[in-house]
Amino acid sequence: MTASASQSTEPAPHRDLWPGVAGLLAGGLLIAGYVLAWRMPDIEEQDAISKVVSFHRKESNQALSETSVLLLLAAALLFMFFLVALSRRAGNRSHLVLVGGTVFTVFLMVSALAGNTFGITASHSEVFRIGPETALMAILLMDIAYGATIAAMTGAAVMLFAIWRVARDTGAVPLRLGWFGLAVAVLSLAGPFSVWFTPLLLALWMIAAGVILIATARRARTVMRRSAT
Repeated sequence: MTASASQSTEPAPHRDLWPGVAGLLAGGLLIAGYVLAWRMPDIEEQDAISKVVSFHRKESNQALSETSVLLLLAAALLFMFFLVALSRRAGNRSHLVLVGGTVFTVFLMVSALAGNTFGITASHSEVFRIGPETALMAILLMDIAYGATIAAMTGAAVMLFAIWRVARDTGAVPLRLGWFGLAVAVLSLAGPFSVWFTPLLLALWMIAAGVILIATARRARTVMRRSAT
């Protein structure tokens, strides 16, 4: 009875293949989405309104908003699939991984939608006019996106702290990956001072974790085939 219970709580390595692929893709899409977001105008300077107006009047930048939101939303959905595999390895800390990862996902989607809604509306609406009055709305939405990104990385920090403890205490996660995650988590707690680069570090961590899951699944599949023969 005890043996069967312990076996049911252990993650089956061969189940990590597709979640690993999801993590790999989510990391790549997250990098692409944030690289596109860097092209948004600076809204802290005195001429922010004129910059926002000139930026969003270009059809190429309106298309950029559509592309960016699609990339980030796809990254969020793939990350949820990846998160399940992480929680299986976390054991009694799985609730921290799930809660932190879910908070990250929700606020990532809020950030993606808020930061790009103005450009998407300008692209598809016949009655929406881009001018100094509506530019104030764009600035407000970009600030909301900024705050949501800070909140998203706070959730990610909770998840990464939990995974670091799992790596250190149980070895279910490679120790180097755990320490990398700890570094990203600590930097994420700096909030507005580090939010311009911590999502990219998290994306690199996701890619590394995805590669590890894929490699683990392939090794497990090879062992199973050899034992079957």
